Amino acid sequence: MLPKQHYIIINFVTALAVTLFFACDSNNIQEQAPFNFENAPDAVGKEIQLKYTDSGKLKAVLRTPTILDYSSGQMKYREFPDGLVLDVFDKEMKKTVVTSKYGVSYESTGIIDLRGDVDIKTGDSVHLEAPQLYWDQGNGWMFTDKPYKATFSNGSFNDGLGFDANQDFSNFNSRTNVGVQFIEE
Repeated sequence: MLPKQHYIIINFVTALAVTLFFACDSNNIQEQAPFNFENAPDAVGKEIQLKYTDSGKLKAVLRTPTILDYSSGQMKYREFPDGLVLDVFDKEMKKTVVTSKYGVSYESTGIIDLRGDVDIKTGDSVHLEAPQLYWDQGNGWMFTDKPYKATFSNGSFNDGLGFDANQDFSNFNSRTNVGVQFIEE
């Protein structure tokens, strides 16, 4: 038979062990929760450079640190959480450079949602800056309801709120703006 002190120590150690066991177990449940495959991308790409060609001619080059592909869901899309740089070439191989800190490209609509310091510089010296911009690839049209700054090749400039334009900016419609426009007679 053990002295009474030993039973007290054993009971104390047992209570402590049970408390630690349950404390650790509740933390482990949170840490070991099963991975949620419903929200996971189908593919992840790092340090990507994609070249788009048509009939052997270079049309665009996309560079991004990270691309997340969600092509198995109902709404198929590609996400660029760390930003992107897109070089687009026209028929004369003039380059337009589009940059943003974040982007999403929706497959079914052909719409690209660019966010965060969106910057566009065309080969014809048009420069546009906006916090967000939508680009409808199928129709070759861009639009936003956010503030923007645009400088055109002839020196005209606009600071405005909301615009839509074709992708070479030859047709530019602003909702409200302040700026200087040079008009040929």
